[in-house]
Amino acid sequence: MEGTPSGGFKGLVQHWKSDLIAAVSVALIALPLSLGIALAAGAPAMAGIFSAVVGGVVTTFYRGGHISVNGPAKGVIGVILLGIVLMDDDTGQAFNYVLAAAVISGALQTLLGIFKLGRIADIFHGSVIQGLLAAIGIIIFAKQIHVALGTHSDGANIVDNLVDAVVMLPHANPYVVLISSAGLLMILFNSKITNRFFHFLPVPMWVIVLSLPFAYAFNFFEPHQILFLGNAYEVGPDLLLDIPDTITDSIMHPNFGKINTLEFWGIVFSMLIITSIEHLAIAKAVDKIDPYKRKTDLNKDLTGIGISTMISGLIGGLPIISVIIRSTVNVQNGAKTKWSNMYQGLLLLLFIVVLSPIMRQVPLCAFAILLVHTGFKLASPAVFKQVYNQGIEQLVFFIATMIMTLYSNLLIGLLGGSILVLVTHILLARIPVPQFFKLVYSSRTRLIPLSHSSYMLKVRGIANFLGIIKVDKLVAQIPADADVNIDLSETRLVDMSYMDY
Repeated sequence: MEGTPSGGFKGLVQHWKSDLIAAVSVALIALPLSLGIALAAGAPAMAGIFSAVVGGVVTTFYRGGHISVNGPAKGVIGVILLGIVLMDDDTGQAFNYVLAAAVISGALQTLLGIFKLGRIADIFHGSVIQGLLAAIGIIIFAKQIHVALGTHSDGANIVDNLVDAVVMLPHANPYVVLISSAGLLMILFNSKITNRFFHFLPVPMWVIVLSLPFAYAFNFFEPHQILFLGNAYEVGPDLLLDIPDTITDSIMHPNFGKINTLEFWGIVFSMLIITSIEHLAIAKAVDKIDPYKRKTDLNKDLTGIGISTMISGLIGGLPIISVIIRSTVNVQNGAKTKWSNMYQGLLLLLFIVVLSPIMRQVPLCAFAILLVHTGFKLASPAVFKQVYNQGIEQLVFFIATMIMTLYSNLLIGLLGGSILVLVTHILLARIPVPQFFKLVYSSRTRLIPLSHSSYMLKVRGIANFLGIIKVDKLVAQIPADADVNIDLSETRLVDMSYMDY
């Protein structure tokens, strides 16, 4: 495309100003979100900062993307939480075991990129992925709503946590609820504020700033009780963000002591699959909003985040992927090259060094309400309606995956949902199983040139999610400015994921 910014170090020299300006806005968003994601995952707060800094500084040199921003994301929360629970052996090393799983997951991710398996995410059905994301949203909501209310749940599973939130509502800490409510109002109504100064800071930072006067007004810095309607409520430093005095005090190292256990490898592969799927999906989404229409080298990108995840895990950070909100802000603020990602990582490191004394005064419920809102959006009624509009069978796949994930884990939900889709397709095709798979993998789908600028994609057999990788290779041969006609007249079954592709 004409006017496309130069890449490499030439782009660094030519576009440093626009990239740096965009990076300031991105870093201001990344600071509260990275801390919040780590807290929601049951990890030390600085684990989120480490992964955001490594995602910015390290990934930039290895990745295949142009304008995306890398760091921790909501998709890893469920995996980290599960890993901490499954590998807790009362030695205080549960998170260290999870770090070891992250290092190995990153190594496997690097190999996927090296062996050019960057399209692996396409083999999973769209409604299953949506169900998985909805389950992650419910997990985030169920865990963080208690922090936002000042309550606690000992529920055996996520559903119990949700029930406890309702049951314990009368026992919520009103001072915590007041801070959370103020933050929620800021999130919901910020678009109504027209003052230009207000919009200099992103909404997550305003939620943090708004919580500080409350912390001082209620003196969260000393343990004590405050009376409200005749009841005494505990407030104190345990309701504030806890980060060490120096960054080096926050560094943790992986413990590979559980490497010979089934639980360990379950977390490794859950982490690998979830982060790879989410990253690749976001990388493709960012390509669509890139004003210069550049395409991400998905294999190189997967290698880049794999290397970064290994480094992050070695120093106590979370797995790294591309993140859609920060990438969108990056584009909207005029970033031109990949170096904006490096700048935001360096700025984030600077912010945490300079602002750490202030961050220690921020109530945890301020971070929690940001994540409660995020979790709700992932599993909102609008999401259910969107899936239903695609067809009742898509809603069944979506809900089944979500329920299996909530009552088991992310890997079981993904595999169980995929099996349900596959069995349904076999039943709908009304043919023997061997013939079904033959029509999927040996369907004789062809790309037929009609002229120098016109092609026909002749699809035969079973057109479902299992065949997307094959058709993607054919589509990659079509010039960007060519016309394409798709002929589905000789298909036995056409799946929604295939149509979406």
